[in-house]
This record gives sequence, C-alpha cells and structure tokens, in this order.
Amino acid sequence: MKNVKCGIFRVGNDFLNTKAQGTFCKVGVTVKNVTKSAHTFHADGSISAQDGSGREYEADGEAGIYGNSDGQGFLDEINPGNPVTANVYFDVPKGTKLKTITLDAGLFTFAEDAVITL
Repeated sequence: MKNVKCGIFRVGNDFLNTKAQGTFCKVGVTVKNVTKSAHTFHADGSISAQDGSGREYEADGEAGIYGNSDGQGFLDEINPGNPVTANVYFDVPKGTKLKTITLDAGLFTFAEDAVITL
C-alpha cells in the first residue's frame, strides 16, 4: 500500500467523472505477480476494504477507471515478476476510517487471503 486518502467526493475531470454516494477512500497499491505464469489483475474484483466495525467495502470500478490516468488496475495482464501500480477507490460513508485491505487469494495463489492493516 502506497497511501490512503479519504474524503474524496468526486473522481475524474470536469467532463468524465463519478461522484461518491458517501466519500471515496483512495488506496494506492502495487501488486507484483510472484507466480510462474501471467495473471490478470482487476482491482474491482480482487481487493476489498474493511473498517473498524467489520463492514466490508468492494472497490468501485468506475472510480478506478476515472482515477487512473492509463487505466491501471482494470484488467491488467501481469507477467511473472512484473508489478502493476494503481489507485483503488472505495465508496464509504462520510467519516469512515479504513482499517484493513484484503487481496483475494485466488488471484495470486496465496495459501489464504492477504490482509494488510492500514
């Protein structure tokens, strides 16, 4: 995880954007393929966030498209040994503080999901 910033109400530019129902939390991630074959990384289905109350939030794919200049995090094909860096957005109620981020185990064949404490 590179950084976490919450309290974002809109992602994108003046013409192409999306607004949060609550506020967006932006999480900068770098994911490296440590396996021996190529894998597709899609932040919208591979990463979730949790708050201190145990509520779980899915990544907002539309915000991810508008919040990454080159479409990073959207169906990236990652060859073995290569990383991809992307901003992942979670639409959360105003005032929410994220506690953990979970990377889906199935994507990179971890024995279990990788949970990162923020």
